[in-house]
Amino acid sequence: MVKSLAPIDYYVLGFYIVLMLGIGVYFSKFMKGSKEYFTGGNMLPWWVAGISLYMSNFSAWTFTGAAGFVYYSGLFGFIYFLTWSVSFILGHRITAARWRRSRVISPVEYSSVRYNVTTQQLVAYVLVLSGLFSRGVTLTAVSKIISATIGVNIEIVILIAGIVILIYTLLGGLWAVAITDVVQFIILLAITLIVMPVSIMSAGGLSNFINHVPQFELEHVYNGMKYDVKYLLAVTLFNLIVANWGAAQRYYSVKDEKDAKRVGLSAGLLFLTVPILFGIPPLAARIIWPDLSAVSFFQGAFKPEDLVYVGMVLKAIPNGLIGFFLAAMFAATMSAIDTTYNIDSSVISRDLYGGVINPKASDEKILKVGKYSTIILGIVTVVTALIYAKSELGIFNLMAIFSALFLMPIAIPMTFGLVFKKLPRWSAFGAISLGLVVSATARFVLEYSVGAHIFATIFVTFSVLVFSIWISEIYKKSRLFTALLTVIKTTIIFTVFYLSIPLDQKTTIILVCIAVVYAVLQYFFASLCAKDTVKDREIVEKFFKKLDTPVDVAKEVFVGKKGMSSFPIVGIITMIIGGFVCLLIFTMSVWRDIWLTLIMGVLLVVVGFLMYYFGGRQEKKMIESLSREQ
Repeated sequence: MVKSLAPIDYYVLGFYIVLMLGIGVYFSKFMKGSKEYFTGGNMLPWWVAGISLYMSNFSAWTFTGAAGFVYYSGLFGFIYFLTWSVSFILGHRITAARWRRSRVISPVEYSSVRYNVTTQQLVAYVLVLSGLFSRGVTLTAVSKIISATIGVNIEIVILIAGIVILIYTLLGGLWAVAITDVVQFIILLAITLIVMPVSIMSAGGLSNFINHVPQFELEHVYNGMKYDVKYLLAVTLFNLIVANWGAAQRYYSVKDEKDAKRVGLSAGLLFLTVPILFGIPPLAARIIWPDLSAVSFFQGAFKPEDLVYVGMVLKAIPNGLIGFFLAAMFAATMSAIDTTYNIDSSVISRDLYGGVINPKASDEKILKVGKYSTIILGIVTVVTALIYAKSELGIFNLMAIFSALFLMPIAIPMTFGLVFKKLPRWSAFGAISLGLVVSATARFVLEYSVGAHIFATIFVTFSVLVFSIWISEIYKKSRLFTALLTVIKTTIIFTVFYLSIPLDQKTTIILVCIAVVYAVLQYFFASLCAKDTVKDREIVEKFFKKLDTPVDVAKEVFVGKKGMSSFPIVGIITMIIGGFVCLLIFTMSVWRDIWLTLIMGVLLVVVGFLMYYFGGRQEKKMIESLSREQ
């Protein structure tokens, strides 16, 4: 039986929202400049940054769109979750240390030196545009769950949730984001550790669960979009590259390159929990409810498969803890959205405003613009969420489309620009531009499956980037031969596109027109890459010399810092939450519910105390060391 919310669940949810806002207010007093606001002053402990990176990849989309995908596709979706860990464990080794040594405070700041100001502007525009489209999907996901559980119109939930997330991100900057990520991680882990085993028991026990898990199949069509083995390979490669790009802010927010590597590794290991904690409950739901239309909770729901995880929660755990699940799920969404708010506002304020509009702007002015940008981003997110709430594509497909469309053309040159020294300074501009052209063609003209879309975008973007090393030299010697190579390369690529899928006459004409545009742009970018001068190469050499130079923590990080103790803060917050959970037993009458709640509450109190005691001692030593260095 699926339970409904009780008054205590609303109290719990309200308690959590107030707590998160309090964290934002607390950390607002430490935000004295843009560096503290956007990077935490490079003083984030590696474990905080690692957990924050883990949490920033979660949202209500994980509980809705991804859970619905696992419910529909079975073990295929389970394996999809496993690709996250593989991508981060391998991906962080490529650029984690280099991001820290780049000594930037914006994910695209380095591109103006490694490439040029025009490339920096292009990256900034595309990055912000991507966030404007995709962030609303995340807000829609959390609002859909809350709306279904409390019976409030989804439009009202979107407005309230969007405002709450915006306020505490605006107040506290990266420190508030990172610390709340750790608190959210603790709540999320505690709740999902309960939901997972109870889901298996509700499905008839472990043996029955194993015997009735749907047989593994390699091909699925989900809400009109195809997913197959190519998708699993593509999404692994996609996440491996994007892990280097999307994790940049966490990598350069710690004190040195050793901690940056720890951030990536810890996040990758934490992702091993994803298939178990988030994949098993939807599989159990498929066994319990093979026909969702026959269950009253799902009747009338738009895309009911998106609600299977919350359905398992309402069936498996007692009231009170249900409120904490909503808090955990809301927390995960806050983490994903506040991270992009912080990154995008840094791009707008530092890269667009400070880099282009007003290069002489003071640090205080840039910080002010960053906060105004956050407000605008929040409003746009709410508006797009209201639109996505009624989309026929569904939450999982929307996120897959936007990720493949925008992120890969940016991530490839931004990642490999830290690795390949010989890339011309205009190479990224060409790779991003042509990557976006091909990505849009694969999605909207050829209507590729997600896997094929990702592979096409990766191949073209990477080939344009690397090819620029040779095409620029060829252009200097022979423009005619350059044009010939451009035509041959374009013909090969678009012939493959033409033969890959049946096309009507109209689509063929469109594809030919795009091929002509592609060839012209390829030749134009070759001419730009050929303009690299001795001075340009000296700038790149100087940049890579900085990447090869270890961070001097004493001189570059500790100077002027008083230190900020994060372990005790997180420990205290965790103990407060644990104490609140223990109080919930006085609202319960069933012994099973009482013991389940008491175990969770005591566990949180013990974990919080250990973090406060031992972590406080460790950070006290760090602060004393910091004082000696000064």
